[in-house]
Amino acid sequence: MSEANSQPSKKKKGLNIWAASAFAGVLVLLVLVGARLFQNETSPVRLGEKPEDFSLASYSGEVIDTINLRGKVVLINFWASWCTTCDEEALLLEEAWQVYQTDGFDQVVFLGIAYMDTEPASWAYLAEYGVTFPNGPDLRGAISKIYQVKSVPETFILNTEGRLGYRKIGSFASLEEILAAVDSIIATGIE
Repeated sequence: MSEANSQPSKKKKGLNIWAASAFAGVLVLLVLVGARLFQNETSPVRLGEKPEDFSLASYSGEVIDTINLRGKVVLINFWASWCTTCDEEALLLEEAWQVYQTDGFDQVVFLGIAYMDTEPASWAYLAEYGVTFPNGPDLRGAISKIYQVKSVPETFILNTEGRLGYRKIGSFASLEEILAAVDSIIATGIE
C-alpha cells in the first residue's frame, strides 16, 4: 500500500515542478517581450545633436534627402489632418514660408511630415490651407521615430550643419514666433 501511495505522490511532485518551471519560463518571456516593447530604441534628439538623415517622398512626387540640404536651415513640421491645433498653424507656417520665398532667400527649407494620416485626408488638408512647401507622409513612422514624435504638431529646426537648433512641441502662436525661431537659427547656423 505504501508503494502504491508513493507513486502518485512522485507524479504529482514532478507535475508541480514542471508547472512551476513552465510558469517561470512564461513569466521570463513576458518580461523580456515587455521590456523590448517599452524600450526606447533611440533617445530623443537633443539640441546641438545631428539627427539621422531621412528621405521624404513628397506628395508632389519629389524625393527630398535631408543630407542634401546641408548649408540650409531646415524646418521640419509634423502635423496631421485630424489634429485640431494644426490647422491654424498650417496657415502660419505657409505665411512664414512665403516670407522666405519672397525675400529671395533660398537658404531656408520647410518640410511638412504627415504623421499617422491617410493620403486622401492629407491632400485635402494641404489644399484647404493652401500649403505650398514640400509635404509628404511618414511611411511606417520612420521619420517620427528619428525625432521621437509623440503627438502633433511638433516642429524641429536644423541648422546649416544639420544639427538640431530648435524644437517646438505644440502649435506656434504667431507668424512672429515662427520667424523669430527660424531667424535665430539663420543667425547662428551659417557656416
